[in-house]
Amino acid sequence: MTRVRAVSDVAAHIRQIELIGPELRRLRCRPGAHLVVQVPQRRVYSLWRHDPGAASVTLRIALHDAGGPGCTWAREVAVGDRVTVEPPRSKITLDETASHHLFIGDETGAVPLLAMRAALGHEAPTYGVFETTDAANEVPDFGAFTPLPWVHRGGASAVASRVLLRAVQELTLPARPGVAYVAGESDTCRLVQRHLVEQRGWPRRAVLLQPQWAAGRPGFGAGRD
Repeated sequence: MTRVRAVSDVAAHIRQIELIGPELRRLRCRPGAHLVVQVPQRRVYSLWRHDPGAASVTLRIALHDAGGPGCTWAREVAVGDRVTVEPPRSKITLDETASHHLFIGDETGAVPLLAMRAALGHEAPTYGVFETTDAANEVPDFGAFTPLPWVHRGGASAVASRVLLRAVQELTLPARPGVAYVAGESDTCRLVQRHLVEQRGWPRRAVLLQPQWAAGRPGFGAGRD
């Protein structure tokens, strides 16, 4: 049985939960994968780190005001609690043949995207931008990497975010398309995809989307209840 080994807050509304159990040693996790956890409803959370040697996984969960069952669990979970997990899933994964990599997302998408970036290593050319409400909610990157920039939407809506879209429009990118990984609110993901395809000339197949959540749809996507 999997148990909670540690709980901590890594940003104002980002909770880190470490799970440990012998079955976790056998997981096959690709960078950016998600883990299904029964809380007791089935919810899907972004994997920050998998350590087979320690038989542990670390989740990072964005807490929000909607207060669904997954968010309630993340707020109330305590060391020693038992949880049931299912095999990890991946909607998008790294294309290591890409000439460069572009990471774009909100605070929910930043967790899997930053894990993917860390898996590339230091030599791979990477670009990107992330969005959240304010500096207190920026998701800390893996310490050895130069952080990608964040923009702040303040009180503006995270749905179909014009703040993140504007930041992407202002990015200076190589003339040749690479591969883009876009994760976060579903309407925002589509806006970013449309910009890269229609205004930047990227092939649609080179813009990989991972909707994490959708307004008014509890349980939707990969990372929000």
